[in-house]
Amino acid sequence: MLKDENLRFIELVEELKINGKIADYVQLASSLGTNKAGISDIKSGRKKISIELIRRMKISYPEVNIEWVIMGVGDKFCTQSSQIDIQKSPTQNVDISELFKQFAPILEQKDNKLLKQAEEIGELKARIKELEQRLGKTAGDANIGGTANAG
Repeated sequence: MLKDENLRFIELVEELKINGKIADYVQLASSLGTNKAGISDIKSGRKKISIELIRRMKISYPEVNIEWVIMGVGDKFCTQSSQIDIQKSPTQNVDISELFKQFAPILEQKDNKLLKQAEEIGELKARIKELEQRLGKTAGDANIGGTANAG
């Protein structure tokens, strides 16, 4: 059985088609980062619409009122004044230097680990070269003069 939010989603999609915002489910699926089968599964009730799909819909179609899709509250479409500016980064008000302070210890640990791994790789390469040289000498020292001729 179709979920209420699925019904509202499909109703909204049909209205977007009528308004010329989308041509078909293939175009919608592409803009939402899914496939036509995913949209068909929502329409048939085999699958419930996900928060991620709703988020992508808001990004692709900012005029859509996601509160209406989820809760059935308000109008299907937002007015210009009530549209959220989704282009703003949620970190715009964050001090970049504070972010660096938070991540500096993690980055330092990673750097140290990479240096240690680079040293280990160098040691392993040297060991491989040594073994190859030893193997080459051993093979070269073999006495093949007394080998039996089977022919």
